[in-house]
Amino acid sequence: MRRTTLALSALALISTLGACSTSSPDQASDTGGGDSQSRSSDSTRTFHKVSGLVSQTSNSMDSEQTVTMETEIEGGGTGLQGSMFSAMGGQTCQIDLGANKMGCDGAMPMVMTEKAVYFKMPGSSQNGKPWTKTSLDSADMSGNMGQLGSIRQYSDIETMLPEGSTIENTEREKLNGKQATRYEIVTNLSEATAQSGSSAQKLYEFLREQGIEQTRKTVWIGPNDLLMKVESTNPSMEIAGQKIPEITTKVTYSDWGEPVDITVPPAEKVQSS
Repeated sequence: MRRTTLALSALALISTLGACSTSSPDQASDTGGGDSQSRSSDSTRTFHKVSGLVSQTSNSMDSEQTVTMETEIEGGGTGLQGSMFSAMGGQTCQIDLGANKMGCDGAMPMVMTEKAVYFKMPGSSQNGKPWTKTSLDSADMSGNMGQLGSIRQYSDIETMLPEGSTIENTEREKLNGKQATRYEIVTNLSEATAQSGSSAQKLYEFLREQGIEQTRKTVWIGPNDLLMKVESTNPSMEIAGQKIPEITTKVTYSDWGEPVDITVPPAEKVQSS
């Protein structure tokens, strides 16, 4: 089903370039290697090395098992392809890291578990079954697409800033009325490929095959060292056989630790892709 393939392509793009795969275990335990940092009275601090930023922010986010994530996507082409990417933007998603589930409301409602993705696409209902299910552990879901079931990648700073990432600039500013620190970060994919585990290497090699040698992200960290926003703009590439024009993703995080309500569609409402 082409519509489902394009929808998965949109999701893969957010996964691949919004989170950019898993960092190595060594990075996760790095406390900063002498990184200097400052803390003010409003409980925000500034880091000058990615290792320190990842370590402290990861610890803070690990203590919160739920979060709400709002996505905004600009670009992605025109026609059916562009409409699918537009639908993936404008979504409000609730994530439960403990249960490894994510549920999204918007133009294209979606529920994801570690085993499957459920899409509710306009006009796709057959025999009273408005949801389409695609398994994430089937034989045709290999490579980058097969990594979609890792829910943590959508809200884990360790997956966003792998080895080879450096902080180019920092600035303290207000975001949504709260004091935050904005980090401009660049990731050298050659270095990331050399220093990461096998699963991450496949993803970086895929990006480099697309002619991408570095990625850039702007990351905002707010009070209590919790992730507030991530923004990235990426060049044209090909995913799942589809040519994807330049696209900008903006992801805003809120309500860390607040209750969420994620329900997998009942079997009688689901059709398989």
